[in-house]
Amino acid sequence: MKNAKKIISWLHLWLGLAVGLIFSIAALTGAILVFEEELDPVLYHSFYYMDKPVPDQTPLPLDRLAQQATLYAKEDTLHSMLIPANQISQRNILFQTTGTRLERTLLAINPYTGQLEKKIAGNRHLFTMAEDLHRQLFLGKIGKAITGVCCLSYLTILLTGLILWWPKNKKILQQRLKIKWDAKFKRLNWDLHAVGGFYTLPILLIIAFTGLTWSYKWFNDGIFYLFDGKGPQKLAIPYYAGASSSSQGVLQKTYMQAQKLLPYNSDITISLPEKASPIIQISKEQTNASVPNVVDRLLFDQYTGKLIKKELYESQSQGMKVRRLIFPIHTGSIYGLPTKILAFLSCLIGASLPITGFIIWLKRKKKTKKAGKKMVVYAKQPILQ
Repeated sequence: MKNAKKIISWLHLWLGLAVGLIFSIAALTGAILVFEEELDPVLYHSFYYMDKPVPDQTPLPLDRLAQQATLYAKEDTLHSMLIPANQISQRNILFQTTGTRLERTLLAINPYTGQLEKKIAGNRHLFTMAEDLHRQLFLGKIGKAITGVCCLSYLTILLTGLILWWPKNKKILQQRLKIKWDAKFKRLNWDLHAVGGFYTLPILLIIAFTGLTWSYKWFNDGIFYLFDGKGPQKLAIPYYAGASSSSQGVLQKTYMQAQKLLPYNSDITISLPEKASPIIQISKEQTNASVPNVVDRLLFDQYTGKLIKKELYESQSQGMKVRRLIFPIHTGSIYGLPTKILAFLSCLIGASLPITGFIIWLKRKKKTKKAGKKMVVYAKQPILQ
């Protein structure tokens, strides 16, 4: 039993020292990203909303706005556009270019004038940078591999921490359930580590476990095998021999069709077609659903605007529905503000655990050194006759 506890303690300590800094970074950036949806329009108000709203004027067609955005994007290629739920509003039409997270450019176009309201580089946007640091440490594929290993390691750290925390009797249990705020620094630091770690353990376990979805393909595919009995299926696009050149107003045409086919009130995202693809994809989230990330998709021929496929959330496999739940569970948005606050506080406490743990180790190391020096001094003392 003692040997087993020594191994557990060794794993908890050295894994913590090895990945602690990276986990603190991931936890802090995760805390920032929890409230991205609420804070982004506040911090970047001029990006989301027009500087001078134009009253009683009809918005320009989406094709015209896309042309304008292409000019402002210069050498970059447009990837997608976001149209607000109420097109007759003070909100801009938002465009995003292709490229990696930090390479992308975000453009806000006035829907009435077609003029550029704001342009933000991905590497100058707080939440884009926070997300890249969170997932890849600004190191691309290498950073993704590192965060994946750290995520697996942290699951081990949390579970070994629970075993080490587990009290032998009720008296010790009472001590480990509350922080003694008036204690000396050494005891206070230990309480912050042990008590804080215990209360946030369930949430941190869920966050770390779901985080594996973005780190490892085998984990992502495993969700589908578990619930569907087979791996994720590629989107089947029925063959349609459309025209070879785009017809005028195809974006506006597909947008109007989408509003009729999906009549509920919500923002619309149009994924603009790549050269190798004949498809325009339109996505719309059911914001009134009981859980977030309930998305319906429509596929259109980019040349004619003809509907090719209608993929509603209700018709998706159980595996895909579970996979869509992973993101709101991971970010804490699954049940709105209460779970977001829990995720935010847990991330902050989680970020502090490697720091308090390091201090505990440092104090013990110094104590061990002092004890060793005393033994050496005693050994050198002459034996009195």
